[in-house]
Amino acid sequence: MPQPTSARWWLYLAVLAAFNPQQSAAEAPSECPAITQPMPPFAAIPTDESAASLPTRARADRMETTDDDTVLLYGNVELQRDDQRISADQLIYNKATTQLQAQGNVRLENLDGDQYQTPELYLRLDESIGYSGPGNYRLGRNNARGSSERISFEGKNRVRLTKLHYTTCPESQEDWSLTLGDLQLDKSRNLGTARHAVLRFKRMPIFYWPYLRFPISEDRQTGFLMPELGRSDKLGTEFAWPFYWNIAPNYDATFAPQILSKRGLNARGEFRYLARQLDGQLNLAFLPDDDETGKDRYAGNYSHLQTLGPRWTANLAIEKVSDNNYLDDFGNELEITSLTHLKREADLRYGGKIWDFRARALGFQTIDETIATADRPYDQLPQLALSARPLIRAGRLNPVFESELVNFQRDDSLTGRRLNLRAGFTLPFRNAYGFITPTLSAKHIGYDLDLLTAGDDRPDVTVGIFSLDSGLIFERDMRLRKGRYIQTLEPRLFYLRVPFEPQDGLPDFDTDLPDLTFANLFRENRFVGGDRVGDANQATLALTTRVIGADDGIERLGFSIGQIFFFDDREVNLPPSIGTANTSDVVLEFSGRFANRWYARNTFRWNPDRRETNTTEQYIHPIPTRERQDLQHPPPFWQRRVRGGGYFDPVAAEAALDSSGQHQLFAARRAQSRILCWL
Repeated sequence: MPQPTSARWWLYLAVLAAFNPQQSAAEAPSECPAITQPMPPFAAIPTDESAASLPTRARADRMETTDDDTVLLYGNVELQRDDQRISADQLIYNKATTQLQAQGNVRLENLDGDQYQTPELYLRLDESIGYSGPGNYRLGRNNARGSSERISFEGKNRVRLTKLHYTTCPESQEDWSLTLGDLQLDKSRNLGTARHAVLRFKRMPIFYWPYLRFPISEDRQTGFLMPELGRSDKLGTEFAWPFYWNIAPNYDATFAPQILSKRGLNARGEFRYLARQLDGQLNLAFLPDDDETGKDRYAGNYSHLQTLGPRWTANLAIEKVSDNNYLDDFGNELEITSLTHLKREADLRYGGKIWDFRARALGFQTIDETIATADRPYDQLPQLALSARPLIRAGRLNPVFESELVNFQRDDSLTGRRLNLRAGFTLPFRNAYGFITPTLSAKHIGYDLDLLTAGDDRPDVTVGIFSLDSGLIFERDMRLRKGRYIQTLEPRLFYLRVPFEPQDGLPDFDTDLPDLTFANLFRENRFVGGDRVGDANQATLALTTRVIGADDGIERLGFSIGQIFFFDDREVNLPPSIGTANTSDVVLEFSGRFANRWYARNTFRWNPDRRETNTTEQYIHPIPTRERQDLQHPPPFWQRRVRGGGYFDPVAAEAALDSSGQHQLFAARRAQSRILCWL
């Protein structure tokens, strides 16, 4: 697997950031003072007059005039013209030239939400040309804020700030910031242009740009994104400079030709589209005449999701690589090289008030030739599923129905059709302090097999299932810092009884044991897939506590612990064996929201007999916000560079961190080229 060594480039740029003579910490403050609370909202003065003769309104504690055109205002001064409002301790205003000089606690605001606070201001209102001394600012379009040694107003929609501090983080959580030698904001183009920019994380300089452009609104911008630079053993020196094309509000594309010193020119691209009832994404990478192999190499995936009607949806997902070694050669992450099967799927779904239906065709490209045929996944051509999902009524019998018919195909293997049926009733009782839900059902598995040798081609099994789920909910009010919260304590007892039925003679098309997580402590079948029904006589004892916002109902913190107690041995297993343990591992789960932007969950499995932790799982994901809904997709499968099976997709940078610590900025191609709080 290639070993990236490009961390040296980041170290070099970090050194530049720390010692850049153009923009040192002394020249721009490392923190920006907060702007005081804004004045009450205002509206533009209605008028049909030209800009040169727009009316001006003013008020103050005292007013003087020196001639017909000049007005002197003192004490709690407030002046408004068109969409601009100025407050100050004192102000001199010339009506003929619209020039003003304001001093003392000066604040300039406009209807876009921009605010500038400074000790003094010189401004010509009709042309919005002027300047101020040192001051603080806040931009309404992207909620950026900071401080600057000089603010120059260069026209109606143009502002220049000199030697400044810039961030979009809230005042109580300034994780990142920029110190800049010069920043020009052009609101007519929604564009910011910075020079001598130093990116700081927790006040530590980590990157330096001599020149930088970024949007100052929610709109995406066409232009070049962050370049890639790196090196690996298999690819050699790598360089790419992605270009983002904002074709339309609902279409965009990114082109990222990549120069590989050991391979040649790798053409990469992405196209995305979004409409009212459909969205899709196409990713392609093509390397003609690989210098190492002499063959054309490529990878691609395509996904499409469409709403066909009020309750019908369709989905298409295709992944393909040119050869079995592609991900080993071009993917430089363990997660990529561990991908052994690429999926091709077409899916049609119906979701009604009671009935759910799904028709799916599923196939795979096995890219690891060392995998034996018997260990490769079956194609499902097709899979048909029908289930009932009626509204659950407390205190009444509610039906349970699930069905599935699948045709399994694989070369040189046992193939056939499988039918799964489950029918029964559930009787839930629930109130504010607890619940109890008994469920009784029967599950049938039947086959129609295409045998390779003589045998039973229609094996089947029918098993009864009984479960009883119960729990209590205790609550208490609590305060943390300045917030009001509710803490819950939720003991839960789940009993499961499934009699043993011999199943060793049934085929295994898609069945396995899932990882033991907290949610899986309450499963009615310990297997996933449709070929086995696990026998059980067991009880799960669990306890959960949560901290929930009293005002918004959002769960902030959670902790759960649970364990299964077995009363009988388990005789249905894959491969055939007998499970004799009296208890399962103890499962602990921690979850929480952090900074209103992250959701994290950690799961631990502890074996009480050996007194050791068997497995730990960490899951962390950004919480979607309104800014992140525009044309969001995960990166293509060959560029998934984040450990743990997830991906990092912030609108601002969309930079994934690989296992060596190197930022892979190709993912930033779809970013909106704007700087936000780090997430």
